[in-house]
Amino acid sequence: MFKNQSNGLAIMSAILAAVGLVLMFSSASFGISLGNSWLMSQEDGIADTSQFMMVTETYTTAFVVSGGILFATGLLTAMLTYYCPISGC
Repeated sequence: MFKNQSNGLAIMSAILAAVGLVLMFSSASFGISLGNSWLMSQEDGIADTSQFMMVTETYTTAFVVSGGILFATGLLTAMLTYYCPISGC
């Protein structure tokens, strides 16, 4: 692998991992914010509490899952970037 390609992959893996961590660790605030905006879009801003909790947990889980996928992709890319030049992939 060429030196400039490996540098680009290293930068991309760091960005992916950082974005994934941000999404995972701030998923609660993102989920609550989207849950509140969903609640305000309901008629008169009123909804059943269990339904609101389900919507909020669903948004939070979506951010955790997408952050985990991005973090894992960044980690895998970093490992391949580090090990391929050594082993000659």
